Amino acid sequence: MEREPSFKPVNSRPTEGTNWLPIILVGGLVLIVVCAAAFALFAFFWQPDAPDDPGSVATPGGAVVSFSTATPTPEGADPPTANPLPPVTEVPPPTTVEQPTDTPIAADNPNPPPTEPPPVEDTPDSPEPEPTDTPKPPPQPSAPVDDSFAYAIQVDPSGDPAEIISHLNNLGIKWVKFQLPWKETEPQQGIRNWGEWDRLILAYHNAGFNIMLSIVKSPDWARPANTDLSQEGPPADPSTYAMFVGELAKRYKGGVQAIEVWNEQNLAREGGGAPMPAGDYVALLSAAHQAINTADPSIIVISGAPTPAGDVPGAAIDDITYLNQMYAAGLKNVSDAIGVHPSGYNCPATADWQTITDPGAGFRGPYDNRHHSWCFRGTMEGYRNVLEANGDSNKLLWPTEFGWAVSSTPETGYEYAADNTREEQAQWISEAYQQAGSWGWVGPMFLWNLNYGITRPGSEQAAFSILTPEGPTPAYNTLAGIPK
Repeated sequence: MEREPSFKPVNSRPTEGTNWLPIILVGGLVLIVVCAAAFALFAFFWQPDAPDDPGSVATPGGAVVSFSTATPTPEGADPPTANPLPPVTEVPPPTTVEQPTDTPIAADNPNPPPTEPPPVEDTPDSPEPEPTDTPKPPPQPSAPVDDSFAYAIQVDPSGDPAEIISHLNNLGIKWVKFQLPWKETEPQQGIRNWGEWDRLILAYHNAGFNIMLSIVKSPDWARPANTDLSQEGPPADPSTYAMFVGELAKRYKGGVQAIEVWNEQNLAREGGGAPMPAGDYVALLSAAHQAINTADPSIIVISGAPTPAGDVPGAAIDDITYLNQMYAAGLKNVSDAIGVHPSGYNCPATADWQTITDPGAGFRGPYDNRHHSWCFRGTMEGYRNVLEANGDSNKLLWPTEFGWAVSSTPETGYEYAADNTREEQAQWISEAYQQAGSWGWVGPMFLWNLNYGITRPGSEQAAFSILTPEGPTPAYNTLAGIPK
């Protein structure tokens, strides 16, 4: 391309002037240094906000398991830290139904704080002692539990909590019992499904109730080899049960006030096809007591109540004989209270089992085959005698199940229910509570039951219920009217 001859480039040669490049470079360097110094000062003095408390973990459905306690932190001690709850797995509501007692056949403990190290005496020639860290106190227990006599009742956990809480408030009851099947909560070893129990315990705790759990029924994986899995029974290794109840006590610290270890272990259907030997049971109780006490020393550990019964080879061991065997195996040192099931059958609450008569009774057990286990008073007084004989009279008896069944068409094994009327049921429940309250050696007393008449109408459990599809029974109304 040919260039125009007259073309001249504009400023083809730079003219003389100021060189800005070094100035720009130096200025930029100064600016970088100033910014870096300012950032360092900001980072040195800035403190982030404290993170949210991890101790409250949401469970499915939005509920939060967080139990406050009334125990103050000792002056000068570090406050206990909240432990986040492990993740939970959603499970359906508990479905296992507790079986009432079969008809018999006659034949506090807080951890002590650590001690201070001995003082070091100064001498003219000794160097100044090095300061040592103050040992931290052990985890604080929950608020102390009042274990004195109280009106209490067992509830079917599958019922609607809001409706049940309304009934409990109407009755003036502050202790509630649930039976928690281990096998449903830990069907596979180490996989624990807490979700439904989280919500249940939180609901009743927030409503102001004391909660007692009866923990029963081993999962198949924990049972002994070659055992009859059609029968409920204990684990092969007590430590597996202890691990479970220990985790439960830690999880629900402040939300659960008492735990009953097993249930009616002198009966074949709770002992794996044969009554559990008393020594084996006390070994299970001992392991559980230690695990619960480590997790929360304020939780009251109740020995599993034997079923009221006479000796039936292969099926049952007389409950007073069994209680004595438990003491011989070390019961006194591994329990905080003694469980008892003083069932009433068709015997009045205040009756003496040795003299009671009723010519009109269709069920003749208490009258023709006399035994303490037929009558509420006989069982209670018999157990008290055992405690006194074993030097354990300062311990309270906890009736974790008692009541009278009423049914015009009772199931097999519950024929005595046909002899009882709704009015007698109301009278005997009232008399049982008032009599036990006057004795002075009875703790919270759990009526069996509130609501199985609603949740399982027509069942043997429903015959004991004080709520029915038709409405509250006379026993319900009488109980509501008793001053507490």
